Amino acid sequence: MHVATLLKKPTGVTSSPTSKQLHKQGVFLNRLGRLHEDGFSLKEALTFLQTIADKDTKEMVHFLIIESAKGSEFSSVLKEAGFPDYTCTQVYFSLFHGQFAHSLINAGDLLIKQSEKKKKMKQILQYPIMLVVFIIGMLIAMRYILIPHMNQIVQVDSQSLPFSTHVIVQSVYHAPTIIVLTLVICSILYFIVSSYLRRQSPIEQLMLKSKWSRSLLFQLYWSHYFTYEWGNLLKGNRSLFEVVQIMKETETSLLINEMGQWIEKEMRKGMDFHDALRPLTFLRPEVLEVVKHGELSGKLGTELILYAQNCEESFDKRSEQLMEYVQPVIFVGVAVIIIAIYAALLLPTFSLLNTL
Repeated sequence: MHVATLLKKPTGVTSSPTSKQLHKQGVFLNRLGRLHEDGFSLKEALTFLQTIADKDTKEMVHFLIIESAKGSEFSSVLKEAGFPDYTCTQVYFSLFHGQFAHSLINAGDLLIKQSEKKKKMKQILQYPIMLVVFIIGMLIAMRYILIPHMNQIVQVDSQSLPFSTHVIVQSVYHAPTIIVLTLVICSILYFIVSSYLRRQSPIEQLMLKSKWSRSLLFQLYWSHYFTYEWGNLLKGNRSLFEVVQIMKETETSLLINEMGQWIEKEMRKGMDFHDALRPLTFLRPEVLEVVKHGELSGKLGTELILYAQNCEESFDKRSEQLMEYVQPVIFVGVAVIIIAIYAALLLPTFSLLNTL
């Protein structure tokens, strides 16, 4: 058994961290980076942060101190402590471009941003979800209580009901069954797709997701992720070949490792760096142009970082716009269902009165 497993692992580590956990991790990395920037060694900074941390964070920092003292790479230790892969990869790359403190601060800021977005999305969806649950309860009550009693009243002359009224009543009547079947079908499809993706390599997974979703946000995220790190490495006087080798050697992310192998394989065929990126559909087409221009100008590192900042700004802007649309769309859907419920209650009654 690995020695690390004998230690008490930090609590609250999950495969999908909550906004609170992301915020704690972000604040920790931010503080650690600022202390390191002010001249603290890694051990001194961790020891100080342990003294001011809450109970859960104390356990995490203690784990980091013990594992770091054994000579393990800090990026690998962070991964064992439950930090996201992309955060660990940022820290790993910083060992090569020399901006360790800056990378910790930037990684912390990114986690805090993600925490705020998760929290905001939760706030946006909380009330509509409560409404949806309430509406589903109403539909079930109508299916098994109200509509059967109404059928007893209008059954004698049901043929006289208008077609539109008949459709609305039947839709509401069968709504619980439709909802259950939809959830079952979606769950089965999700299981099938997840199982299929797990059998693919990390790069193939990203390419399939970008092909299926056609999402600009997806491309912006990964374009920023790669170009920012490449830019920092190149500004640290690394060549493109060295960047590829660094990616190949990482153990913190299977995706980065495979990305390095992919690019090296394509470059060994005689392709330039930007041509090797062409089949990767999860990157924006502009990435190829930026790399091509940067190779010619000799300022590839600077241009990649500027482009990464542009991707980040576009991603944040479009994310905000998307979140602004989510709540109104849900409310419109809920309103339509409520109107259908009232129609299912009132229209048969009016139709019956008209026939009397």
